[in-house]
Amino acid sequence: MKIAICTKKDLAACLALNRLLDGLAGRHDVFVVLSDYVLEAEKADGHAARLVAHERDMVLDHVFPFLDGLYPDGSSAACATYAGLQARYGVSMELWGPMRLPQARDAMRDIAPDVIISCRYDYIFQEDVLALPRLGTYGLHPGALPALQGLCSPFRAMQRGDRRSGCTLFHLDSGLDTGPVVEIGWADITYDRSVLWNFVQTYFAGIDTLMRHLPTLEQSRRLPARAQDPARRQYFTYPTEEEFREFARRGGHLVLPGDYLELLSWFLPDGLRDARFPALEKLVSSVAH
Repeated sequence: MKIAICTKKDLAACLALNRLLDGLAGRHDVFVVLSDYVLEAEKADGHAARLVAHERDMVLDHVFPFLDGLYPDGSSAACATYAGLQARYGVSMELWGPMRLPQARDAMRDIAPDVIISCRYDYIFQEDVLALPRLGTYGLHPGALPALQGLCSPFRAMQRGDRRSGCTLFHLDSGLDTGPVVEIGWADITYDRSVLWNFVQTYFAGIDTLMRHLPTLEQSRRLPARAQDPARRQYFTYPTEEEFREFARRGGHLVLPGDYLELLSWFLPDGLRDARFPALEKLVSSVAH
């Protein structure tokens, strides 16, 4: 199959892309479409700014350049940067603007994918793009639909005290997280870990669910799905400063240094025991806010 993966440039998306390419590259012809958009709400207060700094700014501006300098031809690490993934799998990656732009839509038509997978992608797909793949356009939403539509769903699950965080594999439509659901992959929430850590585990659960359904797509069949119950839908905006503060008052953490360094260690061949880990740790300490 020809598969277009649409994702963004940040840490959680890169880790998710590693998991996706591990299951798809080599078996199928994969093209990766990247986005790089930051909501105003993501830098509206100190808590939000700290989260996006660790998710995106520190990684793109400092950590990935450091790693790419160490491993210009890729490495044997469990995970790779965007440049490392291109070296490892030989996949094409391009940074596009909003999918509504004519040039983006024309580019997707030129790819002519059999399947589109949207995982942590910034932009809404228009009807003509949704209709392009013969086997469907699928989203991986890091929340259990329809109860957790919208932004930062793993935070919402932790805010509610849920036992599990769900990542929903669903057919994308032109709405916001409203398409028919294929299946929800579940990850147990670890409350002594950070929101960022649980975010990544949630995506992994959804990707593992997609891989279980891959044989159906490989048989040239669309994935069966069920319509969402509109009565159960609840849409959440990005958390407010007060919601972040209340979460912290109750003992929650958006980012924890140990979690963060462990996630980054996956990009080193020997992980936390790698000889270059102290240099990575020093770099993170020097740029952390």
